[in-house]
Amino acid sequence: MKNLVQGTRIQFEIHPDFKGKGTIVGVATNGQPIIGKMYIIEPDDKISNEVYDYTHFVAWESQFRVINE
Repeated sequence: MKNLVQGTRIQFEIHPDFKGKGTIVGVATNGQPIIGKMYIIEPDDKISNEVYDYTHFVAWESQFRVINE
């Protein structure tokens, strides 16, 4: 996959119970063979809760696809 820039829209599926759409806001790692880079994602729907008190998360390239909206 090519380098993705801030603002790229994606659809992710980290787990069957955690999927949706979001926006890339940064890069977390430079990449690993097969799984690619890890990007910082701002999800469209709020995920902050008692267990995960953050607004963003990271995902490997293999866990999402770029969408055109």
